[in-house]
Amino acid sequence: MAQRKRIKLEKLLTEVELEIMNVVWGLGECTVKGVQDALPKDRDLAYTSVATMMKILEQKGALKSAKQERAHTYLSLISRAEYEAMSLQHLKTNVFRGDPTSMVMRLLNETDISQKEMETIRSLIEERLKD
Repeated sequence: MAQRKRIKLEKLLTEVELEIMNVVWGLGECTVKGVQDALPKDRDLAYTSVATMMKILEQKGALKSAKQERAHTYLSLISRAEYEAMSLQHLKTNVFRGDPTSMVMRLLNETDISQKEMETIRSLIEERLKD
């Protein structure tokens, strides 16, 4: 399971699917038990629930599995960066009606961004303007 095939999901993930994918992205190649153990301790999901969600993610094309000894091993088919980009595109198109300026203004005005984060954002914009 070394090579990752690049895919594009048809839909955004549900909240629970994203929670599981965040664990998978953090672990890399993993089992259902590994994902269950890595979930926050206050998140009491049964093994069967995690297994079901991972099968659904496999059917959606977000994960692939391979049988290894007695357990299935899972690997993400979409990177966190690819999913972030897909999510931002969805937000821009569907929430902000295609207006990235409005999206960035809302981010800057409605979220707690530290001075250091603002400086980093400014540097990124300045770098982008040089291109």
